[in-house]
Amino acid sequence: MHKLVFLSLAAFAMVLISACSPAKQYYQPLTKRPMGTWEGSSGRWGGYTEKSLGNDRLKVTFETFNKPGSAFASYFVKVRAAEIALARGHRTFWLSDKGTRRWTQTSHFPGRIIPGYMDHRTYYVDHCTRHCKKGCRRHRDIVHEDYWVPERYVPPHTSVNQLSKAEVIMSTSRRIGSKQDAVRIIEDALSGRHGFGKPKLSAQTMQLIRRMH
Repeated sequence: MHKLVFLSLAAFAMVLISACSPAKQYYQPLTKRPMGTWEGSSGRWGGYTEKSLGNDRLKVTFETFNKPGSAFASYFVKVRAAEIALARGHRTFWLSDKGTRRWTQTSHFPGRIIPGYMDHRTYYVDHCTRHCKKGCRRHRDIVHEDYWVPERYVPPHTSVNQLSKAEVIMSTSRRIGSKQDAVRIIEDALSGRHGFGKPKLSAQTMQLIRRMH
């Protein structure tokens, strides 16, 4: 019984890990970057872009902001290139890796005071009363309460953000760089063996993978 419960909990944990894996969260088109001074991370920042260079050459980039990091960008920029090759009807393509650039951005935040404000909370209060020989009967009251949150001072601080940008040049006809197998690249990404989790790929990509086996 205990073993069954343990296995069930382990399986549930694996589902949670897979659901919130970096690949599922960050493998996406780049639509938003942090603006101005910023700190921390956001699942809305980062992702891949493509730009045509003419003559069947395409520049593919992958940017990250703090999370999930440069190793992720270096790996998934090639996964995106493989997806593009498959979408164009090619299993074989050529790739020239321009490398991954890493740098930091320092954001300075001055000291500030967060003003006080009124807030509201609701909580329960349990009462226990005795009625002759009937024993103890529980009664629950719902309490609604307004309270004052005092002002808070946030001291000045500095945040150092880690940025990275991986870049490749790909082609499905011109022999630039090294020869690649798009199906093997996608299958490797879906195996999750690199510790990034499995990316959520388009239905078109999954159909093409099955068709090219």
